[in-house]
Amino acid sequence: MQIGSLTNTFTSTVMNQHKTNTEDTLAKIAATRELSGKDGANLINANMLNSQLATMTQQVQNENATIGMLQVADGALKGVQAGAERLNELSVAYNNAALGSDQRAMLEQEFNTTRDAMSDMMNQTTFNGQALFGNASALGLGEVSMGEVAIDNQESIEGLREQVSGLFSDVGSASQGAQVAVNNLLAGISSTASSYAQVSETPLSQKLNELSQSQTGLTASAMAQSHNMAILQQQMTMLLG
Repeated sequence: MQIGSLTNTFTSTVMNQHKTNTEDTLAKIAATRELSGKDGANLINANMLNSQLATMTQQVQNENATIGMLQVADGALKGVQAGAERLNELSVAYNNAALGSDQRAMLEQEFNTTRDAMSDMMNQTTFNGQALFGNASALGLGEVSMGEVAIDNQESIEGLREQVSGLFSDVGSASQGAQVAVNNLLAGISSTASSYAQVSETPLSQKLNELSQSQTGLTASAMAQSHNMAILQQQMTMLLG
């Protein structure tokens, strides 16, 4: 059994939409014609708008980090989901009355190994050193409890699958919320940058660079975390066969 892409369709859509919106905002800011403001009132307004732009740019960076973390969490859940399906297959096979004790022992060994690997994947899923699941989760996500999951108890396996499904729902909701926040911030940045250009003598290039770096930071972080998830994915794939 091969584990699929670490990112589900919803998360990919969120990331692509975020990139498109950022590029559109950058284009709007770049197209804004800057006028000089010489008097004191213009300078005060320019400073206020500059502060607003800096705040919103930082907020975009924060949302970028959240989206990156959610992408990694989604990848880990896909691995755990694949493991849960394998546990269910092993449990069904284990309950076959025609099996001998040696065959049952082999199934139980694979079951325990897979379950432990799933637990390790949840515990080792981090973003820049921050745990993404459990009590210390940077995202406020819960954890998948596997302590009671047993090969001869299919009810416990069904409970495990429900836990994973619930976490998928939480990640999807958080991704949608982060995207809405980014869209609102980009609209605010575009509007504020237009006003800033009317009263400031400072070029807009700095603001453009800050917003571009925000997108670059998201890409770099996602690539680094995807590498870490790829290692865990390979481990799960080897276990699942």
